[in-house]
Amino acid sequence: MTDAVVSFVLENLKNLLIHEVNLFRGVKNEVNLLRSDLGFMNAFLKDSEGKEANHHLVKELIDQIREAAFDAEDVINRYMAQVVRQRVRNLPKKLFHCLDHAAELHRVAEKTTSLRKRIENIYANKTTYGIEARSHGDENAEQLLEERRRDVEEEDVMGFVDDTKKLVDQLLDRGRLKREVITTIGMGGLGKTTLARKIYNNPLIKDFFDHCAWVNVSQKYKTSVLRLDILKCLGKLSDKTYNMSDEELKTTLRENLTEKRYFVVMDDVWEPEFWNKVRACFPDNSNGSRILITSREKEVASNASSIPPYFLPFLSEEASWQLLCKKAFLGEKCPSNLESLGRTLAKNCKGLPLSIVVLGGILANKEKTHRAWSDFVGNVNSFLINNDEKRCADILALSYNHLPHKLRVCFLYGGIFPEDHLISARTLTQLWVAEGFIADQNDSRKMDEIKIAEQYLEGLIDRSLIQVASRRSDGGVKTCRIHDLLRDFCIKTSSQQKFYEVLVNELSLSNRNNPRRLSIQGKIDSYERISSSSTSCNSLSVGSLFFFTSYFDHNALERAVKNFRLIRSLSFEVSNIHHSLHRIPEEIGQLVFLRYFKISVTYAYVWLKAIPASICKLPYLETIHVQAWIEEGLPKEIWIMKQLRHLYVGHGIGLPQPPSKGAHTLSNLQVLCRVEVDKKTAILFRKSLFPNLRKLHLSRSHTCLIDQSMVSEILASLESSQYLQILKLERLTIGSLSSLSSSKLTKITVLNCNSVDLISLGKLANLQILKIKRCDISSRQLHFMAGEFPQLEVFKMIGLRDIESWELETHAMPNLQHLVIKRCTSLTNLPDELWSLANLRMVQVSVIEADLKEKLMIKQSELKEDGYSCKLIVN
Repeated sequence: MTDAVVSFVLENLKNLLIHEVNLFRGVKNEVNLLRSDLGFMNAFLKDSEGKEANHHLVKELIDQIREAAFDAEDVINRYMAQVVRQRVRNLPKKLFHCLDHAAELHRVAEKTTSLRKRIENIYANKTTYGIEARSHGDENAEQLLEERRRDVEEEDVMGFVDDTKKLVDQLLDRGRLKREVITTIGMGGLGKTTLARKIYNNPLIKDFFDHCAWVNVSQKYKTSVLRLDILKCLGKLSDKTYNMSDEELKTTLRENLTEKRYFVVMDDVWEPEFWNKVRACFPDNSNGSRILITSREKEVASNASSIPPYFLPFLSEEASWQLLCKKAFLGEKCPSNLESLGRTLAKNCKGLPLSIVVLGGILANKEKTHRAWSDFVGNVNSFLINNDEKRCADILALSYNHLPHKLRVCFLYGGIFPEDHLISARTLTQLWVAEGFIADQNDSRKMDEIKIAEQYLEGLIDRSLIQVASRRSDGGVKTCRIHDLLRDFCIKTSSQQKFYEVLVNELSLSNRNNPRRLSIQGKIDSYERISSSSTSCNSLSVGSLFFFTSYFDHNALERAVKNFRLIRSLSFEVSNIHHSLHRIPEEIGQLVFLRYFKISVTYAYVWLKAIPASICKLPYLETIHVQAWIEEGLPKEIWIMKQLRHLYVGHGIGLPQPPSKGAHTLSNLQVLCRVEVDKKTAILFRKSLFPNLRKLHLSRSHTCLIDQSMVSEILASLESSQYLQILKLERLTIGSLSSLSSSKLTKITVLNCNSVDLISLGKLANLQILKIKRCDISSRQLHFMAGEFPQLEVFKMIGLRDIESWELETHAMPNLQHLVIKRCTSLTNLPDELWSLANLRMVQVSVIEADLKEKLMIKQSELKEDGYSCKLIVN
């Protein structure tokens, strides 16, 4: 396969040399030569696609191009870092010497020129090597796909209807009161997780069990983290549980499950003795509690239960064909001239769902002509005759080779995350932007790059290479995941191309030369041993550093900052803090290329003394995500960060006042999360110091009491924020929200607030999504009048325990599509007018008063009998 990583590096360097020309004034000749040669090599890579497997000389040349590209990248980065540091420190030019870097650039330029001559020789004999211009047929098909995209989620896999029914019936068997462990066994890619998820989300399951929980186990797991994950599903996490020992967690979990009928899914178990290590947490209450374990290993099943395992069958030929159609045509009918070819392809997949959906993703992007499909099927059938695992691996490689170049590095990037990791789409797209993966489209403004990245993500989802885990209320992707076989492919390919290495222990980097990124997923002490070794890898070649570990401390952060000076992205997503993290090292200000910085801790409360002012001098930093309470707030120097786009903090943090002299605006800031409500904040918004803000999260600190007038003042000041679309209010006393009536807000979330006047929100003309969670509402009766909420599409009321009744006049909420009511335990009715709304598609109601539940069950039957298009789900 063509080295997509090298293509990306070459293209990136060429663009860098064009756009940052002012940084290279002293080495103009070397830069011009490099730019020309890099462009020529990139064109060769694209033209030679698919030929390296058949021609040793082409493969050898690609390896040499990779080496030259990485050499050029390293030299240019070191040169730029010295120039940028000089500018940041305002050093006189006479103190800056670039002769050493000029010599290095000259050496690299000579190397690339030599490679260019070899490439020219190959082009002169292109018939011998079979190098031709590339076809653009697939690009045209991709445009067609964009026009007719549908949401086709993995839960819709065909052929699991009977399997789901059998297992659900077994799980709900009221004649078997003992706690039982049910196991499903099957090879990778057969659909075990998909089946388990269909069962877990089944309304009958949700209605039968008091508690439901899902945990991803995988090959490497910690019992303490699994127990915390289950407690999280039960809604029983607290500051106290974060600091519990493993034994205390076991006791707490057992206590919360005692006398409850519970259902727990433990997905992707590998270790045969796993159940014996965790069984003590799950009491046998003799009430029909169930555990569902999925695994590839039959021994896991035999050790966990005396009940015979459910061996997941391969799909039938007809089910395989239906699934292929669903993925290839996205809900549309297969043309008759393609059916024979498609059925042949589906049959040769031998019933393996992952192979079918991946091939369907490729076909969805191909022209719907007999010739295009015939050529493709002919090529694929040659390796579909292999055994199951080899066949699946070949199909994954084929799918990768059929990706547009712009999506290849984005797909490979999925392997940096741990197995079964729930990936935030927001995090993923921001990282893609920080890494420079988003193609420059007519010099589009940076604020549009996230939207382009979201389109890339949807492109990978369309091809079944990324799975949607959850979607936002507006339909966008909220979280996603990557199948473990696809992840293994990404890691192997990325290692071969030196794109990144996944580090699980100190041996992981043996015989590896200078990976461009490191993902630390083992114990933190393994990283510490490697980072202190000068022979493990060249730290100046590492462009991004990720930690996905059980804990980390200040020493790990300090070592990362000091050893990896040229990184673009630095991210810590860990379970706990081993020792208190009192400060971020001042040396972080030396990471001149840093674009993305994140500290996120799942099961701990992080306290920081301060964020150092030095971080504010980083010229490229776009995202700061620090999930912590910061005692001294944000540094006053933050007002010089003109490039900052996303600022997230863990708790209500006050904004510093800008300097009195000069113009100070954060003109590129789009996201500001968990800023404290106070008089200073209101003044900043009235002065329009965040002119391009799109999303705002207002909160308060634990130590600060905010009265309602202060909240009203800052809400009124938001009127000048003309681009603000998303507002979240947390732990505030709100009252009327009428001051927002002239805003352009499309989404509002109100969380844990007091005195909320819900009816006042009906005046917002642009509001499309409204979520009210665990709030004290000013009135026990809701009465929405005609004309109110004119654009509202999604309405969620969760934990509003004081709401007793709801009236809805005709022509109120005319565009409502999705209604969610959960834990509104005093609510006695849903308005009859609700069922007359023409656009209503789904109503989900759970944890409600018994009489209302009974009424809705009757209504559910009536809707089915009448063929009503709205789906009513009552749990």
